[in-house]
Amino acid sequence: SERSPMRMAEARITLGVVAARQGDLDQAVNYGEWALNGDRQSLPSLLMVSRELAAIVNRDFAAEPTGREYLGHLTALSRTS
Repeated sequence: SERSPMRMAEARITLGVVAARQGDLDQAVNYGEWALNGDRQSLPSLLMVSRELAAIVNRDFAAEPTGREYLGHLTALSRTS
């Protein structure tokens, strides 16, 4: 069904949020990027769901290159969607 990939992406973002809260930036970003690499039609919804992960990365990891790179990717994607 069409919703299944979206559900999988949302689950990956949730796992990313958990990893970020545990201080594991690399794992958080891996989940976040994995979610965003899915169906382009779902991108606006995925960006909305990604806001919580982005907020945690911005708050806790903005000084880290990996964190800045992830936030930059989200910003670029939000401009194209």
